[in-house]
Amino acid sequence: MTAFDPTSHVIGRLLESRARISAAACAVVTEDGARVSFAELEARSNGLAHLLAGMGIARGDRVGLFVPNGLAFIEFFLALAKLGAVTCALNTRLAASELASVVRDSDLSLAVVHPTLSDLAGQALAGQAIPVLSTGADRPADLPDTPPTAQVEPTDTLVLVYTSGTTGRPKAVMITHEQMFWASLTMTASLDFRLGDVHLLPVPMFHVGGLSFICHSIHLGITLVVPMRWNAERVAQLIEEEKVDHFFAVPTMLLDLLGIGDDEASTRLRSVRWILTGAAPTPPSLIQRYAAFGIPVMQSYGATETCGPGLFVDQAHATAKAGAIGRPFFHTEMRLVGDDGAPSRIGKPGELQLKGKHVFAGYRNDPEATRQAFTEDGWLRTGDIGRQDEDDFVHLVDRRKNLIISGGENVYPREVEQVLETHPAVREVAVVGTPDARWGERVTALVVARPQSPTSQHELLEFCADRLARYKIPKALFFVDSLPVNATGKLSRRDIVEMAIKLSRY
Repeated sequence: MTAFDPTSHVIGRLLESRARISAAACAVVTEDGARVSFAELEARSNGLAHLLAGMGIARGDRVGLFVPNGLAFIEFFLALAKLGAVTCALNTRLAASELASVVRDSDLSLAVVHPTLSDLAGQALAGQAIPVLSTGADRPADLPDTPPTAQVEPTDTLVLVYTSGTTGRPKAVMITHEQMFWASLTMTASLDFRLGDVHLLPVPMFHVGGLSFICHSIHLGITLVVPMRWNAERVAQLIEEEKVDHFFAVPTMLLDLLGIGDDEASTRLRSVRWILTGAAPTPPSLIQRYAAFGIPVMQSYGATETCGPGLFVDQAHATAKAGAIGRPFFHTEMRLVGDDGAPSRIGKPGELQLKGKHVFAGYRNDPEATRQAFTEDGWLRTGDIGRQDEDDFVHLVDRRKNLIISGGENVYPREVEQVLETHPAVREVAVVGTPDARWGERVTALVVARPQSPTSQHELLEFCADRLARYKIPKALFFVDSLPVNATGKLSRRDIVEMAIKLSRY
């Protein structure tokens, strides 16, 4: 009997196995039409691994990628995985000064820079003695296409992903090969993936949602279609041309796709079996619009710290449970805990806590933050408040940190947002607390109205008055052209609060 080899859980080995089983199958389709098979992807990433090893990159070294979505990102990520080196997924949508802070914190041994991002990289790396490798540089013709001999363990860190920092300084989340492997297992055991499927990857690869789907595609033998940047018209065209079966997108992307017109979207997306959405709550009305032309949109909930998966609304309940964030993925455990530390009863709010082999290893160089992230018995504390219904589906109430205390009463912004989202003139809304001399904080709403849907502050406040307790009704409501979001599509609460405070002064 052959002993189990735990190194089969390392990401480089997954690609070796897939290239052996599905050598000629298409692994990646780029926006410009390039097609790479699994065998070619294996050979190309092996060659890069040897190139990087020749530059001194070894197990445990951290390498920053200033690289947009595309084949180069995938190849370097896989090459580094084969060496046991760590991919530092750099959010290239940050300002150069913000990126410089991340670069200093991550202690890079090398920066890989795409020509389109050379100016940004130059500013972020200024004054730091970090070697640079351009993705556009010619590669030696004699690079071996066989796997490197580096020893890589499942517990080695695979990627360093910085949290989006919507409520504070970004933290460096360490995700191991084994945790990424289990994230893939729990996703594939929960969703309708099939060998040979085509998956669109429109989200940034520096986000855990992008990184994880690279690994899922290899594990499952599915084709990745990779647009370089988000453009709804171009993405709709790619979906139609490549007959995409499914994709993950944030709610703002789903809204953008319908901007081409529901009839046009229905035609171009006719190959799509399902869509997974997350990173922010998806209005039920948006889920219903996709359901009208036969595409289930499944709300999911997760975090960088869970390597993506946490909860999801399954396909059979996508419409009936629109507004919920779901039940746990296959290999994920979940519980809701009240302020008294006891399990929350059905219908009662409690902190959402998660456990699973895909949950992260900790924050790099921050043992105190790591300790605070977990309960004494090992559950990840998400900081999110949820309620469970009679069918075990969880409904997100809000972030604990977002709680507004107005006149001594607790107001969860998400409750107010959900009411305003049902008004036909409201396209998007965010509710925050702003300082108030009398109430401590006042409930303040920022609303993006739908085009050609006239409304007024008075109308929306009256709408709330019929549906909310008096203390939950916004005391201030402003119309804005757009709401600030970060690179992953999440609302940036810090920026929204600043916007609301400025508007309140006028």
